[in-house]
Amino acid sequence: MTLEQRKRIWAKREAKRKEMLKRKIIGTAGVIALLFVSVAATVFFSAGKAQAKEDKVYYKYSTVYEIQPGDTLTSIAKNHLEGYESINEYVDEVKFMNQLCSSDSLVAGNKIFIPYCSTEIK
Repeated sequence: MTLEQRKRIWAKREAKRKEMLKRKIIGTAGVIALLFVSVAATVFFSAGKAQAKEDKVYYKYSTVYEIQPGDTLTSIAKNHLEGYESINEYVDEVKFMNQLCSSDSLVAGNKIFIPYCSTEIK
């Protein structure tokens, strides 16, 4: 093999290496651009939701509630849910405040502490 043939082979290998490097760079740039767009979209849509929630400021209070016949923690929660994310969140807080293991321990006439939220400062 002559020196000229070796140089051509080497030049072809070098061109292939440069082409592969170029493809890797373009692919990496595409992935980075896609990640940037997805993060920007997430931030944009999250900011809109956060702004909607910030319109109302809730203050948390508690009061004594007398259990009525047929009351469950869920039925109590449905009447005092404003300011809470879910019924389960409210029920868990009532259980914690009153050291209840289950809603079976509710007896009509007994009193429990219940939280409630208001937009007014009291």
